[in-house]
Amino acid sequence: MSSKATVRNLIAAVLTAVFSVTLIDAIFHLHDMINPGVSYIYNALGTQIAPNMVTVVIFDFRAYDTLGESIILLTAGIVVLLIFGRGLLGDKQ
Repeated sequence: MSSKATVRNLIAAVLTAVFSVTLIDAIFHLHDMINPGVSYIYNALGTQIAPNMVTVVIFDFRAYDTLGESIILLTAGIVVLLIFGRGLLGDKQ
C-alpha cells in the first residue's frame, strides 16, 4: 500500500470518527447531560481574572466558538488538498 493511500485512509478515518460522534450527539442529546456548574463559576470569576474586557470576550466566553471555526477551516483545507492535490503527495513519477 502506498503512503498516499495510507494518508488518505487515515484522514478519512479521522473525519468519519468526528462525523460519527457529532451524529450520535445529535441523536441522543448527549450535550444535555453536561453539568454547567463549573461554567457558571468560571463565568463569575473570569471577568476578574482577565486583564481587560476585550480579552474576556474573545478568549474566555468565545473560546469554544473560535476553536470550532478553526477546526472547520482546517477541515476545509484538508478536503481541498485531498480533492485538488492529487499527485502532489508521495513520490513523483
